[in-house]
Amino acid sequence: MRELLAQHSGLAWALLVALFVLLLLVLLLLRRRHRAAGKSQAAAPSGRRAAKLDGAALAAAVRDAEARGESARLPGLYLSLAQCRIEDGETVDAEELLRKSIRGAAGAQLKDTHAKARLALGDLAHKSGDLTTACEHWQIARVLFHELRQRRDHEAAESRMLRNGCPTDWVLTDF
Repeated sequence: MRELLAQHSGLAWALLVALFVLLLLVLLLLRRRHRAAGKSQAAAPSGRRAAKLDGAALAAAVRDAEARGESARLPGLYLSLAQCRIEDGETVDAEELLRKSIRGAAGAQLKDTHAKARLALGDLAHKSGDLTTACEHWQIARVLFHELRQRRDHEAAESRMLRNGCPTDWVLTDF
């Protein structure tokens, strides 16, 4: 056995180094996944988010926040409740909630919430056949994501615009 190892010592070392490199790659991959999971949790509106939003609980939270005058909390709640309404096919209610979210987010300088509500309202306009309004909302969202330096969201909004034939060089005012 010693003779065999002596003859193939270079091969044994190469195998050992390859195993070490493989172990390092697995550790790096696990670290990357752990960081990505942490970022997705940090991006959730309240730091915690259920897979399926509870519309009744959100409606109660909206009523509570409205009663307490929690204007900084309301835009995110309106956006979350609108997403529930969209899932339930209640687009008229969702549109009104998204408009409330936009007004509140603009006043409170909550650009991320504002941008997400614009994207959703643009999607609803697109589904109803109003491409001009959809493009306008997507454009505003794209600008907000650019200001926030959220490259992925900016690129996703721009891709949505290009896919639907929206001009990407608009200068919008009075919105």
